Amino acid sequence: MKVQQSFMNKVMNTHPLFSSLCDEDVAFISSLLERYTISYQHMRQLIEYAIDLRMWMMDPLESLWDETLHPSLKGKPRFKALFNALSSHIETIKQSPIFYEDFHPQIVTTHKPMIVEESSSGRLLGRCPCPVEGELTRCCNVLTLDAVTQCGFQCSYCSVQSFYHQGEVHFTSDLKRELKELTLPEGTWHIGTGQASDSLMWGDSHNLLSSISHFASTHPEIVVEFKTKSQRTDWLQTVPIPKNIVATWSLNAPTVIEKEEHKSASLMQRLLAARSVADRGIAVGFHLHPMVYFSDWEKEYQQVISTIDHLFSPEEVMMISFGTLTFSKSALRELRENNTPTRVHQMALTECAGKYSYPLEIKQQLFSFAYHTFPQKWKEAGGPFFYLCMEPPELWEPTLGHSYPSNDAFEQAMKHAYYTFMGI
Repeated sequence: MKVQQSFMNKVMNTHPLFSSLCDEDVAFISSLLERYTISYQHMRQLIEYAIDLRMWMMDPLESLWDETLHPSLKGKPRFKALFNALSSHIETIKQSPIFYEDFHPQIVTTHKPMIVEESSSGRLLGRCPCPVEGELTRCCNVLTLDAVTQCGFQCSYCSVQSFYHQGEVHFTSDLKRELKELTLPEGTWHIGTGQASDSLMWGDSHNLLSSISHFASTHPEIVVEFKTKSQRTDWLQTVPIPKNIVATWSLNAPTVIEKEEHKSASLMQRLLAARSVADRGIAVGFHLHPMVYFSDWEKEYQQVISTIDHLFSPEEVMMISFGTLTFSKSALRELRENNTPTRVHQMALTECAGKYSYPLEIKQQLFSFAYHTFPQKWKEAGGPFFYLCMEPPELWEPTLGHSYPSNDAFEQAMKHAYYTFMGI
């Protein structure tokens, strides 16, 4: 018993997710330790299984542990057999499309965001989160402008709220001056503003959009991208927008928006906001990202694309990208530490380019369906630039029907398409 207690204390002190377990799961895992000798690796998996099942709002770990199996086995062989049965059950769940009909998360905000202004301290610019070293993914090498850190939306798969100061939204003070004094890397041509916060949900608060628009007007060779999940358009009345700014919307299936993208605008609200922006002659674009493999995915993503086709002509849309859920090890740990109800990581996590995502065959299925659902007129000259976001090179040919030999070739093709669209 002393050895088992010592082992349990070691797990408590060394496993980063142990403190995220609920009391019931701690009690059950402790009871297993009283009956069996459990390796650290098995203990780690039990902890992750317990947390995942709670997050998925499914039956708890204890209810899936079936002691009636393998009655003739004893000791380690018995534990291993019972553990393998549990693991097989959970892997079956992960292999299946996510079922959302019985998933009803209640997301409660316990704090009112505090607005903070601070100097950027020279940290305004960042890099695309793609692994740009080597050619592991096709990366467009976009720079990011982090004028605001923290987001008011609560998308379950996003790490922004845990990465930045929780409860505080930080705006860069005197942003117009900071941007004027900003040193840009040689060759800068594309800057996105939706990495550390939603680009448009704050409107022109703290002169955010006015300052960025002024920066864009003084750098007409740089494409500046506002990326959003909001419906906000009041800034159209007050902010002059130069031709090198594009407003893009992350779109998703209605079920994914309802179940996972909490407090964000609905699909139709986003598209109608994009319609208002396009009506002002401003370039728009769409990111079907992250696409989620769930039970009604084909029906609902077809609905998304049909609505785009109904509301827009191909000549009005500068780009359309496809991408899906991708987690680093630290992002997965943060997701589990937060313990927010979600099913986004209910997947057969497969390593790709140092991160974890769907197996390539599921990604190919998602992206191919989306691309081929767009009518042919969207893929002709004068239409949007289609691309895959943060995906390996081998996915391009089977999904889009073409590929690029290098990241540089991809970046140059994107630059040419954007410049042509904007008349730069």
